[in-house]
Amino acid sequence: MSVEGPASQPGEANLYEQFVAQSGKAHRLLAVHWELTYRCNEKCTHCYLDVFAPNAVVPGELTTEECLRIMDELAALGVLNLTFSGGEVLTRRDFFQLAEYARSKRFLLRIMTNGILIKPAVADRIAALNPYAVEMSVYSTKPEVHEKITRVPRSLELTLRAMRLLHERGIRTVMKTPLMRENVREIHALRALAQELGAQFRYDTTITPKDSGSLSPLQHRITYEDLVWLFREEFQPGMFQKRELGPEARTCGITQFAIVIDPYGTVFPCIQTRVAAGNVRERSIREIWQGSHVWQDLNLTLNELPVCRTCELRNICVRCHGIALMEDGDVRAPATVNCREALARRQVLIEQGVLPADYPIPAHLQTSVLNSEPYLPNFVPVSSLGVPVA
Repeated sequence: MSVEGPASQPGEANLYEQFVAQSGKAHRLLAVHWELTYRCNEKCTHCYLDVFAPNAVVPGELTTEECLRIMDELAALGVLNLTFSGGEVLTRRDFFQLAEYARSKRFLLRIMTNGILIKPAVADRIAALNPYAVEMSVYSTKPEVHEKITRVPRSLELTLRAMRLLHERGIRTVMKTPLMRENVREIHALRALAQELGAQFRYDTTITPKDSGSLSPLQHRITYEDLVWLFREEFQPGMFQKRELGPEARTCGITQFAIVIDPYGTVFPCIQTRVAAGNVRERSIREIWQGSHVWQDLNLTLNELPVCRTCELRNICVRCHGIALMEDGDVRAPATVNCREALARRQVLIEQGVLPADYPIPAHLQTSVLNSEPYLPNFVPVSSLGVPVA
């Protein structure tokens, strides 16, 4: 889980990164991502959740009183960053009561919404919260593409309306795009749209199976060929040029300073790693944070990953424990989709002269990735791109 804070200048960013690192070492809870509801007024085809209708009665959701108590506990622990997400957060009738209470506790509040329900009066109420940021997903600059994913007519129009309303009120907005087969080649147009809206632009290549185990979202995962194209367009080699991961390095920041709370009170290490650490109806946040074995079990260093620790691509790989567990069945195994991205980075770094042309491909990838791509029939082997296979 990434933890973004209030730093805006380079020096401030460095100080904040140091603060986050120190929090991780001290196992201090710094950030909470709270899924308030799984009800939603969109039905996105790539979503990792099986959402409920916006007006559905969902037994077991945390009550208003329980949510207020949990925020008291978080404040007592010194939590700084609080993110409210869904589903769609505005389908909770008590959303503004919860958000106002969060601000009264001086949390740095981030709100994730699709914006469909944001009209001028709602935008005024959000502005009164003075949130750190409001984030909305945009899947295409083309209404027909965006709406094919959300399965809601006019959804692009309504989301963009919300972004404009919030920007007019001085609220920092973030336009997020999960890159998919349908939109990856639009990345420059999407960035230009964000700039036009006065929004920060962020994208992510991660499309995962549903939490239920369904693989249906993977129909959207970009191909290897698209990954190589994207890295050619966007890659900054300095990010990996001097990256050296030693035996005690952690490839993932989970367990160190952040948690996820789902609508029913279950606490997880992160959005992707659905290993329950406890439930807030049974134990306090403090007891879960200080006493659950999950934090030790998943606080893995590179040395504890039998294949990854000797992999030649480890320094250019961004590995997710949760994806390894969900897709490959073992939290300590290579995450195949992350291996694929590392191979694409290898390709582009070779093209840019950062890596030598004969930079080896690990043996475990020559069979598990290069020769088979179960979810992606258009997979392009690295060898067919003119790169020698070791």
